[in-house]
Amino acid sequence: MSALNEKAELTSGAACFTHASVRLKSIIRDQIAANLGDESPSAIVLKPNWVVHETDPAFPISALVTDARVIEATIEACLEIFPNAKSILVGDCPLQYADWPQLCQQSGIQALIDRWPKRTNGKVLFRDLRRDVFQRDGAALVPANGLEHGDPLGYREIELGASSHLEPISDQARRFAVNDYSAEVTRSNHRRGSHRYLVCQSILEADLVLNLAKWKSHQKSCITGALKNLVGINGDKAYLPHFRRGAPKWGGDEFRDENRWLYFAQTRLRERFQKRSPLAFKLLKPGWEVLKKLRGIETRLPDRAAAPKNFYIAGGAWHGNETIWRMIYDLNFLIRFADPQGKIQPNPQRQVFSIVDGLVCGEGNGPLQPLPRPLDWLVCGGDPFAIDAALSCFMGFDPEKIPLLAHRCESMKGFDLVATAQGKQEQASTADSLSNLRVTVDGEVVAPMDSEINFHFAPPPGWRNYVER
Repeated sequence: MSALNEKAELTSGAACFTHASVRLKSIIRDQIAANLGDESPSAIVLKPNWVVHETDPAFPISALVTDARVIEATIEACLEIFPNAKSILVGDCPLQYADWPQLCQQSGIQALIDRWPKRTNGKVLFRDLRRDVFQRDGAALVPANGLEHGDPLGYREIELGASSHLEPISDQARRFAVNDYSAEVTRSNHRRGSHRYLVCQSILEADLVLNLAKWKSHQKSCITGALKNLVGINGDKAYLPHFRRGAPKWGGDEFRDENRWLYFAQTRLRERFQKRSPLAFKLLKPGWEVLKKLRGIETRLPDRAAAPKNFYIAGGAWHGNETIWRMIYDLNFLIRFADPQGKIQPNPQRQVFSIVDGLVCGEGNGPLQPLPRPLDWLVCGGDPFAIDAALSCFMGFDPEKIPLLAHRCESMKGFDLVATAQGKQEQASTADSLSNLRVTVDGEVVAPMDSEINFHFAPPPGWRNYVER
């Protein structure tokens, strides 16, 4: 890796491109060359968003995962700009029940898998990096056998200790959880003074990580872009606290106080039986469906209309979630400062550059039920905060009301505030950094907080009538 100590920070801000699909290859090639052309990486990782396969045509694959055209254009750019790189791995950790073969077919990734490893004699590889894979048996999840998956280099636990962003709320560590994953695993890896993540070794061995994010709304973090996409470097999502169990009146942020007893009953029964007793889960599920109908509870948002009053908002899927941003900050820190042995170093260990796919964005109840929003944008940059703050403004959201963005000033070393116009890093408030933020749109300098660009994205149901600007 060249000049990491001398060039610890990449270009701040974000470069936005409209009508991007017709010039996709040139944009990506030029952006990588301009920002990373002096680097000589040996191992490159492309980290797309491969969250899940398409399960409902109302929420198409084009709005769910990173466009295959963006992935292919990035592969071609890397082969051209870094001819001496020894490996280019394209990989992500989808949800545990994601059907990887089906996702590949639906998204067009299978064509890339058929083409690029052969064309490059194995230099370019594609991989489902999940450590454990499940499949749906009705409504229950059961282990999937015989499917190739996992990081070929394995995984490494990384300990952040009291430096973790989760440490300030660790007196509630017993409440840490994530839907559909073992709460015992979550709690055993996060407690006061100890916070561990299970990072893919292929990520830690990389000199360069190209973060190929998808521009979408997100139930829990409001938006998913450059910051949230790096959650996929972790091989087992049970290590990732997404919320604290219970309602605020009980000390949690899993769901609102309103209807908390109903949510409590449903979530606890689901957790108890979904994996432990699939038969009991199947027998109980019809009762939940009847209750939903009687109470008018909705769990699916098939259009841009205002979310129903009784839309089901649980699992931390609302603006009161003050847990998930801390976990996201931890992983953004780890990817820059953890060495191949999992030790935190004082200097960056690899370059991370983001290319956000906005060809077809996702709005509404994302990330799993995104309504397609074709924009034909591409956004590139070295500062994930600047990228996501700009995207939130363009979506019509107020970044100061999004905890993922509003807490930037509380972040660790190496995740500093955006550069000032003079190019100096200054420790200022997040509000100041947002007001000073400048990006380019087709080469024209824009202040996102004051911009007239507003696509009026439909917010996730738990953020409606709160986050709009």
